[in-house]
Amino acid sequence: MNTENSPFFTIQEVSEFLGISISTINRLIKNGDFPQKIKISPRRIVFMKKEIEEWIDGKRSD
Repeated sequence: MNTENSPFFTIQEVSEFLGISISTINRLIKNGDFPQKIKISPRRIVFMKKEIEEWIDGKRSD
């Protein structure tokens, strides 16, 4: 599957993209400091790439 053009990231892809662990991502979500996961099917949970990019842009301006 070509994920390059997909509007979604898996949690593993987010972890690799940002260079932070999955447990750190989950902690940030729990604290309300990270975009929420989106359940698109019973077994598929993703993040919107646009929301991740906006989160990064927000961190740059902090």
